[in-house]
Amino acid sequence: MKPQVPTPSPFTNWPDALIDPGCFRDEQTRLARVWTFLGFTHYVAKDGDWFRATIATRSVFVQRFGDELRGFENRCAHRSFPLRNADRGNGPIVCAFHGWRYDKDGKAAEIPESSAFVSPVLSELAARIIPIEIDTCGALIFGRFAAPGGPALRPYLGVSFDILAAISNTSAAPRFVTQTVEANWRLCFHANVEDYHSPVVHSRTLGTTGYPQPAHTNYFRFGWHSAFFSDPDPDALTTMEADCRNGRWRSNNYRVFQLFPDLTVSHVRAHWGNWFIVLVQYAPLSPNRSIMRAWHYPAPFPTQHRPAWYDLMTRPLTNRLRQFIMTYAVKMVLNEDNAVCERQQSIAQQLSPAPILGALEERLAWYEEAYAEAMRVS
Repeated sequence: MKPQVPTPSPFTNWPDALIDPGCFRDEQTRLARVWTFLGFTHYVAKDGDWFRATIATRSVFVQRFGDELRGFENRCAHRSFPLRNADRGNGPIVCAFHGWRYDKDGKAAEIPESSAFVSPVLSELAARIIPIEIDTCGALIFGRFAAPGGPALRPYLGVSFDILAAISNTSAAPRFVTQTVEANWRLCFHANVEDYHSPVVHSRTLGTTGYPQPAHTNYFRFGWHSAFFSDPDPDALTTMEADCRNGRWRSNNYRVFQLFPDLTVSHVRAHWGNWFIVLVQYAPLSPNRSIMRAWHYPAPFPTQHRPAWYDLMTRPLTNRLRQFIMTYAVKMVLNEDNAVCERQQSIAQQLSPAPILGALEERLAWYEEAYAEAMRVS
């Protein structure tokens, strides 16, 4: 009888990328070429509007020029001063250090005292800020640094593209909360991509009703991404895709999408028949620090079942209150996850390179397999 060969762990660079600056830099260099969520089109509704974001620790900004959206690294070509020093704004691209002005193509269009440079003619100087690739899925804006041969956004998101386009169809700008987390971004994302911890970590906020039951749930894997549906139908994902594409989908149960590298999109019931969309992103800052960004807004779908009369009658009042309560609830739940991740980061150098994963952590294993592939091909 042949000896049983252990299944190799899918965890790549673990836990080195959580503690080693060199390993972390290499990781981020590769992830900079992966489509990353940047923000909502609501933030760039008017000509000249811009907002700041990050891709793999690199500061970037997205700006509207007429009917076009353009994205650039947030760094002046002259002396690398940040061009955008607030989260959002409106106006031309002008460096606040020496006054260099850039056009919509990122080229230097005006340089004070340009005759002082070796090449006083702008066309010869060829100074420009680094562009990033931009694409949209509904109201969601994604970006990446140049990735020759990499897939376009639609094939990258796969079956989730039409779903996300429908989910993001909200008229009002989402409410936003953020927090710095003293833990690696990958540790933080792990807490969002498995269902084993909830009755322990979220007993105060979500209750101790138990673990998801296989008979009532489904896990789906598509490309580098995954999803969890509280729906026993094995075809629920493809059905939802078709219904969203045709405008027929109705809010009816809990669903969550994990989009590589760092975004979670959830469809949750907040109160009675009222459903919300919650997006959570853990953007890396350093090996042991991340920035949590979370957005929430009412789900843009009718409910599958007609709401109760008392719900309909009180909605003019409760909808306003519910938005504030939802902000508080999102903070509470995420704070519980973040506290666990910070405690785990405190002993990052002791983490096992091959964690023991159970059935409720299957999507975590899928995520790490995607991560390993990204480290190979990016």
